[in-house]
Amino acid sequence: MKKIMVILATYNGERFLIEQIDTILNQEDVHINIKIYDDGSKDNTKEILKNLEENNNISIHQNVPGRGSAAKNFLKAISQLNFKEDFDYVAFSDQDDVWLPTKMVAATDLLEKTSSYLYCSNLTKWDTSKKTYSVLKKDFPQKKFDYLFEGGSAGCTYVFTKKFAIELKTFLDNIELADWHGFSHDWLVYFFARSRNFKVVIDGNSYIQYRLHDSNVHGHLNQLSFSTIKEKSTQVLEGYYQKHANYNIKLLNPDSEEFRIYSRFLGNYFQRNKIIWKYNTRLMRDNKKFLIFAILNLLKFK
Repeated sequence: MKKIMVILATYNGERFLIEQIDTILNQEDVHINIKIYDDGSKDNTKEILKNLEENNNISIHQNVPGRGSAAKNFLKAISQLNFKEDFDYVAFSDQDDVWLPTKMVAATDLLEKTSSYLYCSNLTKWDTSKKTYSVLKKDFPQKKFDYLFEGGSAGCTYVFTKKFAIELKTFLDNIELADWHGFSHDWLVYFFARSRNFKVVIDGNSYIQYRLHDSNVHGHLNQLSFSTIKEKSTQVLEGYYQKHANYNIKLLNPDSEEFRIYSRFLGNYFQRNKIIWKYNTRLMRDNKKFLIFAILNLLKFK
């Protein structure tokens, strides 16, 4: 059977952690090992993890000092992987979702079928307060430069080959994340894959119930509401994309077209909007998302 190394990042996850771990260990037709990295939980998460220490398929690591965010926790875990261990694929897991039993076998089968290195997928939003389920669509056709402005999907859907993980570790070892505030691990991994010509496949199926609850760090931003639209719009107007572009541009070849796109995007108001409209259909996969992005940049005068 295919061997999967699951990286599970935890922080104050006592409410849902056991249920999530059970759905990971109950994956069909694959062999699972879980590396859990706790970021200094203050609730009963550490006690829960202590009770799992006897499970041979689980290893537990306490981050001292803490990484400060789930994103940094995930990527630091990649840097600490021992690639002499026996596994074929790596997967990211949040602490509060539910995996369907065929999530891992479906992901690895599609990676092999398409000769891809990184897998991501649609996911099912599970609004626990309203008790509703809806698909969060991510499988829009990939565009030439989409990775400059968005990730492939939520990181909890990501599965990738061991070869990709080795290359990703080398990449991460050569960049500094400490001062990169508010960065997105799922966007950075997708950026790395696409900018280095690793083939990515985005599955139109969903094998994960992405739990939306009152303690989500980012999950609430996937709800359709006036407050969410206002928060996302404010982020764009306050320079969310510029902040990421300022870091990402350092990771590109200065002679590349991608570098020139970022350079103009980081220029003045007219340079930024000219480059957005020039490359319009090649910057984001979802046309509606692009249109909102473009309009907000017309309204952003700094």
